[in-house]
Amino acid sequence: MADIEFTALYPWSLLPDKPCVDRVAARAERDLYAAQFRHVRVTRLPQDCPPWVMGHTLGWTVRSPVSCTMTPLKDTDVGVPDGEEVRAVSLRAGGGQMWRHGTDWISVAGGQWMRLYDFRNGAGEWEAMFLPNGQGSAEWRLGVAVTVAEPYFVLVLPLDPPLHGLEVPVGVLRAKTVNAMTGGGGISIAVRPTRPVEVRRGQPVARLLLLHPDTVRATASDIPCPAS
Repeated sequence: MADIEFTALYPWSLLPDKPCVDRVAARAERDLYAAQFRHVRVTRLPQDCPPWVMGHTLGWTVRSPVSCTMTPLKDTDVGVPDGEEVRAVSLRAGGGQMWRHGTDWISVAGGQWMRLYDFRNGAGEWEAMFLPNGQGSAEWRLGVAVTVAEPYFVLVLPLDPPLHGLEVPVGVLRAKTVNAMTGGGGISIAVRPTRPVEVRRGQPVARLLLLHPDTVRATASDIPCPAS
């Protein structure tokens, strides 16, 4: 049996937890209606449906480690040629913050909230919890190290139903990639705020699932995979 291990890297870190279904409370409400009311009934409980229960208890819930208000990001990918100043290019791109991404830069307008949550790492230096990811999204570093056995994968999913105003793009991470995120900000997820959205510390924001490699490689025998 494959295991997954979560380790808190900082005092503010919140470990993902296993979702649960309260069958006792749901059945108590059903029985109360049947015993005390003339007409109202609960004819079928989702909590008594094994596929529903399995779907809602699969994986782990990712919770926000901070309370914050996120606003939509307007970003532009830019280059800064030799001899030009970063500030001058920033002004041409609309005056947003400039974040280095490899050899190029991302100019971000409306992302002032991202710099409010810089945290002190193990070396005593400040690191960013949120990093611009392009196309209106940010990389959210959760302060949690995740250890997964090879050759499994970790699947990042949005909530069901999704958190209104905050998109979480689906992503699949290899065990090697996940296990390497043991320092700094730990594992990260991508988020895209589509409107001002307030997230409270401890509030669920996404889900993690452990995937067997056969799940990633599986194909339908009668449906060819399009060439990439």
